[in-house]
Amino acid sequence: MNSIGQIWNFIVTSNFFNFVVMVLILAWIINKINLGDILEKAVSNIKNSIEKSESEKAAGEKELLSAQKSVENLASEIQEKLTAAENQAEKIAKNIIEETEQKVKNIQSNIERSVRAEEKTISARLSKKTAAASAELAKQHIKAVLETHPELHEKYINQSIEELG
Repeated sequence: MNSIGQIWNFIVTSNFFNFVVMVLILAWIINKINLGDILEKAVSNIKNSIEKSESEKAAGEKELLSAQKSVENLASEIQEKLTAAENQAEKIAKNIIEETEQKVKNIQSNIERSVRAEEKTISARLSKKTAAASAELAKQHIKAVLETHPELHEKYINQSIEELG
């Protein structure tokens, strides 16, 4: 029995006994706590998190591609719009210049017409005054000639009668 006591003493004092006791206690705790189910739930949660992050990553990549595609032609679109705006501005400027030139021509034409009309009016007045002055001068000249040469008076009367008859 001595040998059984020594074996028992060896088992109790060795680490092997402590290890076996610890394994039995852990097995009992795992069984009580249902650690397998807890680990399965944790694995399931991790899988769900991974799947969710992968789907979010895919959605993010799609969004990134969409954003890249929309920005891809942005520089050329901006350049096209700038070119179109410049062309339109040039056309507007050209139209403004043409309209201004046309208005200036119209104004010059109106001024020239007004000046010609005023010249005609003044010319008519001057002609009228000149004609009146000429007629008066001719009348005075005729009177002076007739006073100095009374024989011409009769001659002019006879010529007028002949022209009437």
